[in-house]
Amino acid sequence: MTDEQSARLEQVVGKLSLPSTSWRGMLRHFGPGLILMMTGVGTSHLVTAPTAGGRFEFALLWCIPIAYIFKYYGFEMAFRFTNATGKSLIEAYGTAWKKWPLWYVMITTIIQSAIGQAGRLAAAAAVAYYLFTTTVGLPLSQTHYGFVLAVSAVAIILYGNYAAVEAATKILAGMR
Repeated sequence: MTDEQSARLEQVVGKLSLPSTSWRGMLRHFGPGLILMMTGVGTSHLVTAPTAGGRFEFALLWCIPIAYIFKYYGFEMAFRFTNATGKSLIEAYGTAWKKWPLWYVMITTIIQSAIGQAGRLAAAAAVAYYLFTTTVGLPLSQTHYGFVLAVSAVAIILYGNYAAVEAATKILAGMR
């Protein structure tokens, strides 16, 4: 960054004012944080929560606002930490005793990735089984289709043929 750009940046930042800390002021700034928080919506929100609601009805309703309060402040503190220190959360995790947060993140990520990929592979194999068994009449089991899809995915990843993935995605999405 040149000196001129630095001076301009300091001038722009100097004109910024801090948001009000009154209740009304905080509510005005709650919207963007809530939108950011909602980008983390996943399977637990779309599948697990409705299932729990169906089984336990309103008995667990109190959990929702509590969970979102903790989630909001988790995002807020992460944002403040990275802005105040200039370090990422991963760097902060690395300062803990025996780096246990890093091990926790790594192990849960591997487990979640393996389970998630297995689910996607099972779903893709079920679709392939249905299409090829009913349409073409290939007498293969769903396990065989899963194996073929898994080997194909690994081959595409190992050989780095992204153009093939992009072409297949366009065809499947109906863009061509």
